[in-house]
Order: sequence, then C-alpha cells, then structure tokens
Amino acid sequence: MNSLNFDDVLKAAAKKKPKTMMVSGQGSNPAVKAVLQAQEMGLVKPIFCGIEFSELNSESELLFPGLNEIEARRQALEMVTNGAADIFLDNIPLSFEFLGLISDKGLVNGRITSYVSICQLPKENRLTLLTDTLVNPAPELTDKITVLENAISVTDALGIQEPKIAALAPLELVNPAIRSTVDAAVLSKMSQRGQFGKATVEGPLAMDNAESAAAAKHKGIQSPVPGDVDIYFFPDIESANITAQFLSWVFRARFAGILAGARVPMVVESPLEQGDSWLVNIALGVLMCG
Repeated sequence: MNSLNFDDVLKAAAKKKPKTMMVSGQGSNPAVKAVLQAQEMGLVKPIFCGIEFSELNSESELLFPGLNEIEARRQALEMVTNGAADIFLDNIPLSFEFLGLISDKGLVNGRITSYVSICQLPKENRLTLLTDTLVNPAPELTDKITVLENAISVTDALGIQEPKIAALAPLELVNPAIRSTVDAAVLSKMSQRGQFGKATVEGPLAMDNAESAAAAKHKGIQSPVPGDVDIYFFPDIESANITAQFLSWVFRARFAGILAGARVPMVVESPLEQGDSWLVNIALGVLMCG
C-alpha cells in the first residue's frame, strides 16, 4: 500500500530542478496564483502567453501580448512542439477542440491522451488514481491499453513502482455480452504476461471486490489487488466521472489530476477539482518530467 499524500507530491517536486512551463488561458483564473506560488517555491519558470497576462505584476516572461487567449494558446503549443518548455498549463476549460489541437501539433505520444484523477480521502494517508475521468467517452480495447499505460506513467512519477490496478466492470465474471468484463479480462491476462511491466492488473472486478479483500476472497478471487488498489481503471467516462464526483461531494475527497499521454505534461482545467488543486497539479507535472 502506498502511503503518499499531496504534501509528499509537493515535497518531491521541490527536490527537482525548476522546469520551464508555458502558461496560456485566462489571467483571472486561480491557476495564475498557483503558477506564481510554484515559481516562488522553485518548481517552475513560467512563460505567460497572451494579452490576458499583460497586466500581471510579475517578473516572469510574457510572450504574444497582443494575442487573445485562443490564439496565444495556439502559439504557445507551437513553441512547446519545438521544445521551448517542459510543461504546458492551460486554464481554459478542457475541450475536444484543445485535444484535437495538441494532436495536430504532434504532442500526443501514443494513440490518445487521457485524464488521470488523483484522490486523497480524508483520514487516509494514501493516494488513489482514477482513470479516465475526463477525456475518452467509451474507449475500445486498443484505446484502453493506452489509457492504462498513461495511468501507469503517473504512478511511475509518484514513485509507486509496482502499482496494483483494478479493471472495473459491473461484475467479476467474464460475460461475453458485457464488453467491459471481456476487456478487463484481456487487460488482466496482458498483465500476467508482463505487458504492463511491474504493474498488476486484476479484472474484471466489481467495485465491492476491488475495494474489499474479504469480499474478493468470498467470491473466490485470489489476488494482491483487492483492498490495496492504486489505480481504479473504469470502463468508460460516465462511470469514472460519476464516481469521482461522488467521492468529492459525499466524502469530501480532495482531487488533483493531469492530462497524460502527451509529449510533455499537460496541466489543464478540470471540473472535478477545486482551485487549490492547481499547485499539486503543477507539482505532478514537474515529477512527470522525470
């Protein structure tokens, strides 16, 4: 079981060399305060892009002061493509237009990007990852493989060397009529063959036997994953997003997250997170730079 929390993420990032971060979007967004705080902490060297930041009282570099937020973002991504920054931050609400733009710019590593949410529940000294909570509505098996690899890259950055992954479905039995159970079983078998490195994928798992080792044992499931899950891998965006909202509102869980699968870490606006999540997201981006 990992024993990490968000403070650990900030401390780990502070031990790294400052990263150059391109910043686009809206000047009044809470993200700007977090960027300046991250700069003071020595995490990043920000480069602000666009007219939105022209009145910012900061010694940071400002590019494209005559361009609006959309055009400035386009130019900022072009510079990222050319290697001008280690991290990209954009505080305009995430859209398919933006995802298409980073794909057109050649900034996607594999087939697709995906969003990895990181949850810290009150009174629990561990971090739990949920994916894909924001990007891919109903991924096919080939895309699920990429989404899973993207999530594993985040656990690598967090220092979780052998992540335990629950491939979720409505039930723990493989039913050819329910695609999520078949896909989960394939991912689990791939894990057994070492295709996800040191990660252990177990599935299909219903939520009860993913969360409880006792419930899993009662169903005859022998695995190190139940009761000690690092990544909850959901079959679609609906189940992932609703679960994240439920944890946030009912259990007051804190959330952070990052857009994974791009050539550089992408810190973006997520409706699942509060304004104070930006600093942790930036720190996570620093850790993902390696």
